[in-house]
Amino acid sequence: MKLPLICLTSLITAAVAGPASAALIGDAANYNVFVFGSGSFTSQNTDTMGDLAAGGNVTLQNYAVAQGIAGNPSQSPNPARLVVGGTLTATNGGVGSNQAGSIYTNNTPSLTSFTATGGVHPQTVVSSFSADQTQYTNLSTALGAQTTNGSTTTAAGNTLDFTGTSTGLNVFSVAGSQLTGSNTINISAPTGSTVLINVTGTSATFQNGNVNESGVSASSVIYNFYQATSVNLAGSKNPEGSILAPLAGVTGGFGAMNGQLITDSYSGNTQFNATAFMGTLPTPVPLPPALWLLGLGSMTLLIGVCGRGGGGWRSLSAEPITGLTSTA
Repeated sequence: MKLPLICLTSLITAAVAGPASAALIGDAANYNVFVFGSGSFTSQNTDTMGDLAAGGNVTLQNYAVAQGIAGNPSQSPNPARLVVGGTLTATNGGVGSNQAGSIYTNNTPSLTSFTATGGVHPQTVVSSFSADQTQYTNLSTALGAQTTNGSTTTAAGNTLDFTGTSTGLNVFSVAGSQLTGSNTINISAPTGSTVLINVTGTSATFQNGNVNESGVSASSVIYNFYQATSVNLAGSKNPEGSILAPLAGVTGGFGAMNGQLITDSYSGNTQFNATAFMGTLPTPVPLPPALWLLGLGSMTLLIGVCGRGGGGWRSLSAEPITGLTSTA
């Protein structure tokens, strides 16, 4: 059986309608850097101004976690925290601006002159790094399928211009090679809007140069590397927005990143400034079982309407359907 695409799309859209998501959702929402699955985090001679969580091993040297957050051991969880799913090895540094942060891990850490007076506690803060990997990979794929409505152009001097006019979500698409070849990035969109930059290709690099934003700021810009397995933060001003790179190993050079990083693994010495993503994104919504059954019933009722449109019907599997809510 074949179902005309317009009928199937209408059926699914009706079933998954719901509000868009303000800022990020899930476990990563409250972390400056979030490495899911069993991914590792390795860094030295710098800091994260916000909290850090990694599903795998964490190796730190001369490093401060949650440098912009005062630790408070009386709160649970501690507002200044380092969450480690694997093994923590840390030398020189600490957690929290006052080193009163806490470490959450189920393995005995190796700490040398690394201070967290809030103590070491069992890792119950992040429910499942593995489930997070699935969640953010699905989110990235869904965002990558969003229809482009902004203009992407290249100008003299290796300048990359993103220009949006929507007061809601401005979606851009750019090849990783274009991003790598640009020395200056200009982003312009209405005040209060959200900028989603989908980056295609298996790799991309942020070069040395400037990122200029008009109307929007780093808190409303997110780069979605939904295909990349390698992302390099080589520049001195990276990238004035958050990064979602679920398949990538991210490497960091000198300089600072103003935004959140959600990725598969990280190694480098980029400073992460705690600029939370506060834009509004469409979110993947699993179809509830009751609505799935309702959808099957609705499909039957639509036979007389859609079955005449050409080509017959397409058989539907009983697998859950994931859709995107509207940003309108």
